Amino acid sequence: MNEKAEKHEFKAEVSALLRLVTNSLYTNREIFLRELLSNASDALDKARFQGLVDSTLRDRDAKAAIQVHADEQNGVLVIEDTGIGMTRDEVALNLGTIAHSGTLNFLERAKAQQESGQKPDLNLIGQFGVGFYSAFMVADRIDVYSLSAVPGHEAVHWSSTGDGTFEIGPSEREIRGTRIELHIKQDAKEFLERYRLESIIRRYSNYVMHPIRLQVADKDGKEDEEKQVNEATAFWMRSAKELSQDDYMAFYKHVMGGFVMPGDEPLGHLHIHADAPIQFVALLYVPGKPPADLFQEDRKSLQLFARRVLIIENCDKLLPPYLRFVRGVVDSEDLPLNVSREMLQEHNTLNAIRRQLTRKTLKLLADTASERPDDYTKVWDNFGAVLKEGLHTDGGHQEELVGLLRFRSSHSDGKLISLADYVAAMPEGQDAIYYITGESQESVAISPHLEACKARGYQVLFMTDPIDEWVVQDLPNYKEKPLRSVTQGDLDMPDKDDKKDEDRADIAPVLGKARDLLSNRVKDVRASKRLRESASCLVDDEGGLSRNMERILKAARQNVPTRQRILELNPDHPFVQAVSKIAAENPGDERVGTWVELLYDQAALAEGVVADPAGMVKRIQAVLNSSVKP
Repeated sequence: MNEKAEKHEFKAEVSALLRLVTNSLYTNREIFLRELLSNASDALDKARFQGLVDSTLRDRDAKAAIQVHADEQNGVLVIEDTGIGMTRDEVALNLGTIAHSGTLNFLERAKAQQESGQKPDLNLIGQFGVGFYSAFMVADRIDVYSLSAVPGHEAVHWSSTGDGTFEIGPSEREIRGTRIELHIKQDAKEFLERYRLESIIRRYSNYVMHPIRLQVADKDGKEDEEKQVNEATAFWMRSAKELSQDDYMAFYKHVMGGFVMPGDEPLGHLHIHADAPIQFVALLYVPGKPPADLFQEDRKSLQLFARRVLIIENCDKLLPPYLRFVRGVVDSEDLPLNVSREMLQEHNTLNAIRRQLTRKTLKLLADTASERPDDYTKVWDNFGAVLKEGLHTDGGHQEELVGLLRFRSSHSDGKLISLADYVAAMPEGQDAIYYITGESQESVAISPHLEACKARGYQVLFMTDPIDEWVVQDLPNYKEKPLRSVTQGDLDMPDKDDKKDEDRADIAPVLGKARDLLSNRVKDVRASKRLRESASCLVDDEGGLSRNMERILKAARQNVPTRQRILELNPDHPFVQAVSKIAAENPGDERVGTWVELLYDQAALAEGVVADPAGMVKRIQAVLNSSVKP
């Protein structure tokens, strides 16, 4: 360093900094009440803890309480507690220094006092020292009256208009604790109304362990009855042993907005009390019906609490997106928050909670599948398409997610089967897991592509969710069995009764004719090894873009060129053989062209796509006319 250089401290324009704190750190004004109530709760907890180690504290028998009083006539909102209070020096330091946290200081001192190794139940919330200043969003002046619980200190009065200055003087307060008076701005008078205050308290501070009592005086000075507005107990903090299914159902209704239709009961719940390495409590539910916002970006998610105070209404960082249907609450003692408490830091603590919740939720689903298969059928029908997203996005839980996969199939009679069930039922000689993708169960069930598998007793999985096209890319095999599409490639399934390729010269004429006539529509024409009953079908190249995938991408308005496919003709079908015979004996017969076109129409129709319906009708009519004798 240069020896002549001078060292200076950074300076800040306090009023500008205060404006930043009060106007930029919080997204809505009502947050101020949450912050002040959290501070009051912290003060009560501090007094409780300090009273355990210090018998000289003032007003040791004072009842823990938080009182909120709104005076509409004078435009004043009061938040008062009987907590630890503050000395003059503490007031100057804690309220006069932005971003200085008295709570953080207290925590450090309390931890130093721990000799027994037992963690005190502090439940302290504020750790950044800026929550208090959020009150300037709604108040043009704040007065604080405080009396420390520590004997030997006088009551103190702090006052500021938020202009970067403050005053400190004596106070006549006689009971330990702190009283905060907010002189409400003209444009914030809503925060003097009972219904508004009640809604804020119940939303953010409903589960604070101390009772919050509210009283409102109207514009004429008439006071209503003081009453407690928070529950003061968090349902999720109770032990699972003391809760019944009715209790869990009642809280589920609360989580889902207060009303649950008959038949929409939760399909499972998870109640976690974790102490190590991260301390948190979670109560999660698998809904009975898909939430209406399941595929919306601004969907609801888990509620995040810090020491029973609501921090984030919808926190999407606690579970991966493929578990977004799960609803419930998470409450952490150890979760660090940034200055506004509204944005979570990417922190190891949060990641640890997410890992535990993900692992335990997947286990809940696996247990449901094995122990309550009927309930899991409902889970899968509601959320299976969402769970499949995890195969593409979460390689760390691939094994668990594969175990959760369920499909209907050509053999399942509408019931769901797992990949393990499929492999266990494979007949001798089958060396692959066969599947078909398509728009619906009904369409794939009657597809001609299934015929070879059906003839051999091979089960075919039905994959009709759009995401299944990505699933098969991420899951090329299962237990060393490759997954093979029955609509792609040359489905070669040798059978002792099959004729050899060289014995199929009998349909060579129709194959050649079809190649000539359909050269602009198909990539190739060949004898089929997959057809048994149908005369024709269209197939995709092995590993290429499937027709179903092409349809999905086009529906998403993706610019996907239509790919030419392969036309397969059943060499054993009477119609194919008849056309081939005529093509060999009389190549110039005009009927051959019509019949070849009809074979192509039939293959396209089986997939629900016919480019020229009117032409197809004419060709069918021509065949019918030629076959009807007077």
